[in-house]
Parts: sequence; structure tokens; C-alpha cells
Amino acid sequence: MRRLLQFVTLVLGLLLVLEALCRANAEGLAAVAHRIHFKLALLKAKGPVDFVALGSSRSNDGLGPPALGIGNGFSACTPSTSLASLEYVASHLGPQKRVLVEVSKPTSSDTPMDVLELTPSSPGAFEGDPIGAWLQEHSKLLQLRRAFAFENLPRIYALLFASRFDGSEWLRSRQLIETFRDDTPLSDANDDAEWKPATFANAPPSALDADGERIVAGFERIVATLRANGAQVILMAPPIGAGWRGDECIESQVALRREVARRTNAPFLDFTCAQVNERWFIEGQHLTAPGRTKLSRTLGEAIRALP
Repeated sequence: MRRLLQFVTLVLGLLLVLEALCRANAEGLAAVAHRIHFKLALLKAKGPVDFVALGSSRSNDGLGPPALGIGNGFSACTPSTSLASLEYVASHLGPQKRVLVEVSKPTSSDTPMDVLELTPSSPGAFEGDPIGAWLQEHSKLLQLRRAFAFENLPRIYALLFASRFDGSEWLRSRQLIETFRDDTPLSDANDDAEWKPATFANAPPSALDADGERIVAGFERIVATLRANGAQVILMAPPIGAGWRGDECIESQVALRREVARRTNAPFLDFTCAQVNERWFIEGQHLTAPGRTKLSRTLGEAIRALP
């Protein structure tokens, strides 16, 4: 009986400690279960940086902030980013010195941003269980339980030691494989001449359809929001493999990106149609570790060359 009481006391003590932790860090713990909120929380915990990158998994996999050579940076790029989620991130970044914004098919998607829910959304989840209903309403531990799912535990560690991370380590495709892969750029790719971005300087107006107007208007709002917070905005797009270029390098898509550059009046470094070697990619859309280093260095050089 004594051991049982000791065990119960230990469990209750642990639950009280976790409850106190959740109440003290509710915002951060809520964020770890959501890819976008987690990146924003990590940036907030990290503190001021010289630049932030916004975009989809293409940029999250393709950019290594230290390799750009333009200062201390942070990747707030996330998988499955849409135009709506990109707008959300831009509006919650706060003051920044410089922001790189990916303009691509993924970041132009009209998919709504998924909502962060702390409580069960199904009606009657605790019907007939008044104790469960009371706990759900009053216990932060229960509300934030998703933060303690096994796959989210490393993110809690990241928030505690945010200064050690640049954001790109999280949510990458094939993270484990690419972590242990040599990231030295390929010496035999023989495609250095292809690593040149389109810049759309002095582009003439382009006629767009209704969806194109939606996309351009969205990027106009994003750029305006970032500039209002003091940021220099640079538009960019990573390269993609030949199998993806057929869809994104047709004239209508090029015209769309050109019109985004024209209406936002922001420099645009567009590698989308660069005919680089296929060996830089995992599956044509995401860069390998060597490709990541190659793009980061090349993009950094192009940014430093901007007037």
C-alpha cells in the first residue's frame, strides 16, 4: 500500500510539473505540433537574424542559410506552403532586415492554411464524461498533449536551444539520409554556366487570367507587409528537374513570375528554368545535399551582386 501511494504521489507530482510547464510555455508548446507555428516560434526563440527565407519544401531543402554568405540567417520555409500560409508567415515575422520569398507553383497554391487546434473539434467529444470535459477546458497539459507526441519531442528541444539552429534542419525531405551525405558540390556536373537566374529586369506588363491575378495580388500583399516591417525583399525560386520544368517553364508561368517581379518592384532571382544537371536533385523537385550547397552559394553570390 505504501508503494502504491508513493507511485501515485510520483505520478501526480510529474503531472503537476508538466501542467506548470505547459502553463508557462503554452504558446511555444502549442506551436511544436504545427509546421508553420513551430518555425515562427523557433525564429522568435532564436532572436534577431540578418535574413529570413520564406517558401516551400523546395527552399527548405534547397537553402542552407550559412552557405549563402550574407549573414546570420533563418529558414522559415515549410512543406506544403500555399499562398495563404505564406501570407500568414509574412504577417507574423515582425521586423526583419532582409527576407527572401520563394515564388513558385507550390507557394502560389490556393490551398487554405491548416488551422492549429488545441482542443478536440468533434462535438460531444466528452459527452457523458463531465470530468473529462472539465479537464479539457482547464488543463493546459491536456490541451497541449500533441506537443508530447514522440515525433514532436525533438522540436521541444529545438525551442529550448534555438540559438543552435537556423531553421533549415527541420521538416526537410529525407532528413536522416541527407544529414549524413557529403554536401560538397559535384565536381563533374559540368553545368556551371546553367546556374544563372532569370532576373526579369525592366519587364513589360503581362496579361494574366483570374488565377494569375489572384497570385500576383497575394505576392503584392506579402511584399507590402514585409516592407512595412522594414525588410528588404528579394524574390527567388530554386531550380527544378527537367520533369518539372515542362509545367513551370511554359510561357504563361514565366509571364506570371515576371508580372510578380514587375508589380512588387522587387529583385527576382529565378532559377526555375535553369537547365542544371539532374544529379543535383533527389526526385526532380528537391535538391540533394550537394545541390543545396550549390544553390545556396550561387544564390548568395547573386544577392551580393544586386545593386
